[in-house]
Amino acid sequence: MLCADLPARAESEVAAHGPANGASILTMRVIDGDTIENTTNGVRYRLDNIEAARDSDQAVCASERDEGARATAAAEQLVGRARTLTVTPTGRFDGAGQPLVFVSLDGRDLGELLMAQGAARPARARAEPWCDAGGALLL
Repeated sequence: MLCADLPARAESEVAAHGPANGASILTMRVIDGDTIENTTNGVRYRLDNIEAARDSDQAVCASERDEGARATAAAEQLVGRARTLTVTPTGRFDGAGQPLVFVSLDGRDLGELLMAQGAARPARARAEPWCDAGGALLL
């Protein structure tokens, strides 16, 4: 089983790259720079320690959308190269009801890796804008 009942439990789930009891890292899909989805059950998980710009119609300006696309591509690359992915729940949920989690790739924190690449910023208590009034990116 891969993360199927993760929101109700407070323990980690590990997904290996190859098939092991049917679980595979290949069943995890990057939605955007701070969200992944288990494609076997449709549960989306939000990274607890980072905030990434949106790369969709939810972006306020083109700069945010571009930054969001860069964050999504970075997350896809990191997840795609990993041999193991561990999802550790925090027991909390975001405003959309998605479980807040920490994700480790081969023992390294995905959020920390994305921040080191400049593709995400630390999570804050409240959302802050990505764009100024002129549409320039705020970092």
